[in-house]
Amino acid sequence: VWMSPISQPVDSQRTPTMKLALLALAATTAHAACPNSCSGHGTCGADDTCTCYQDWVMGDQDGGDCSDRRCPYQVAWSAGPDKTGNIHTYAECAGVGICDRGSGDCECFEGYTGRGCGLQTCQNDCSGHGECVYAEDVTFGTVYGDYAGAPDASGNLVASGVGVGASKVPQKPNWDSGKVRMCVCEPGYTDIDCSRRMCPKGNDVMDERQNLVTALNYQTQTVTLVGAGALGDGKKSGCGDAGTTITDACFSDLVGNSFALTFTSKLNQSYTTKPIIVTAMDGADGVAAANGAITAAEQAAAEATTSMAVQMALHELPNYVVDSCDVTCTYEYTVGVDALYPTVKCAVKFDGGSVAGPQYLLEVEADKCDSGCTPQLSSPVQLKSALVASTAAATYVKTGVETVTGAAVADAVATTVTVDTGAGALFAADDLILIGTEILKVSAVATDDLTVTRGEESTTAAASTAGDAVYLLLTDSTGALVPGAHPDVLSSVAETQTADYNSFECGRRGKCDYSSGECECFEGYMGDRCQTQTALI
Repeated sequence: VWMSPISQPVDSQRTPTMKLALLALAATTAHAACPNSCSGHGTCGADDTCTCYQDWVMGDQDGGDCSDRRCPYQVAWSAGPDKTGNIHTYAECAGVGICDRGSGDCECFEGYTGRGCGLQTCQNDCSGHGECVYAEDVTFGTVYGDYAGAPDASGNLVASGVGVGASKVPQKPNWDSGKVRMCVCEPGYTDIDCSRRMCPKGNDVMDERQNLVTALNYQTQTVTLVGAGALGDGKKSGCGDAGTTITDACFSDLVGNSFALTFTSKLNQSYTTKPIIVTAMDGADGVAAANGAITAAEQAAAEATTSMAVQMALHELPNYVVDSCDVTCTYEYTVGVDALYPTVKCAVKFDGGSVAGPQYLLEVEADKCDSGCTPQLSSPVQLKSALVASTAAATYVKTGVETVTGAAVADAVATTVTVDTGAGALFAADDLILIGTEILKVSAVATDDLTVTRGEESTTAAASTAGDAVYLLLTDSTGALVPGAHPDVLSSVAETQTADYNSFECGRRGKCDYSSGECECFEGYMGDRCQTQTALI
């Protein structure tokens, strides 16, 4: 007899796997997970919120599902001010680009480039005729000792004389340091993007001097080479004293050694001469014996030979950039602050057509440069150093605020200085003051009593008496003292005679074709600089 199976309840037929699935389903209906599981770019935390990994966001905000990238932040070119008024805060893409959230790269607006749009582009990429450099790396002038300066007590800039060669002017760190760039053009090109050819410059042939009776003046540049001396301070034992004559031994840092000159044309083309040897005096005239004693004739012969060497070296530069010059060199003792220094001076008078009018200052090459160098200076002249102090070492700049002490101050004892009645208001905490030879730092002011720290800045505490002058010293943004101009003579190049001639593009008698760099002379004029008159118009 067939019998039907006993039916079972539905729940008793479910497998363990089915039960787990139902439990998981129940759990998902009870709790929400982090959005998109943080896209794999973050961790899921309390309240089911994502903490994104570095440089992952959602849109412009942190968190969300961490599906977007953050772009680099740079110091903004301009942005909304913060509470201090600073508009150069950090901003995504430096405030001059759009962030591509997919790649994390900035799409910079025109004129900006680099990571996070932190750099300026150079105009037209300098047109292929220049180099794009940071503005703070551009040099100033052609001769440091002539152009670079420091303020004197009156605030006027005076030449600091720290050597020869182009100078890089110190720049204070600023918000745009390492951001702003500019074109430095190749020789023969100019304009902000180096797109324009330069035309030759020359004298306007129609210019008339105001006084035709006086002699015509050509620009003269004087190259001064001061010997280093035994310690680099310019002084040589037994030389430069009263009654001392000029000898090769005293001028040993200069005679028999070499240097070179770099000439830069008005087209910004730089040419460096072959090595120029400073001729020794002993026996130079071919008559007197080489016995160490220098006669006037020997000195004159050596000076003439050196003069001719400098002149020929400049004449032999390519492309007739110096078509004519006249050089006069002298060997002499130069008066310094505490000694007479063996010196060779060469006055270079530019009297040629290609060098009419004011020229860029010559540069002296005097660094040792041996095999493989051009020019090869195996035994260069040794020049006095600005880094070696003289007995009249550089002073610090005084601001002009001056008063006197109201009472004597004992040597290395007092920490309080009393100044003249009512003068205490001139000073504040952290000021540096000078009394005699001692520099003191003011820490507090009470009416006319200054609390000071004595013997600052390498000075020693020294006694003073009532009525001694008190100077407030100038400091920079870091609180450091501003040095005054170096008082001693150094090697340099300087213009010692200005020119009656001028220097104009195409001699002011033609127009420059900026595409070719050639002058299109007006009717009645000709020449590469339109320097020749062919007819009376």
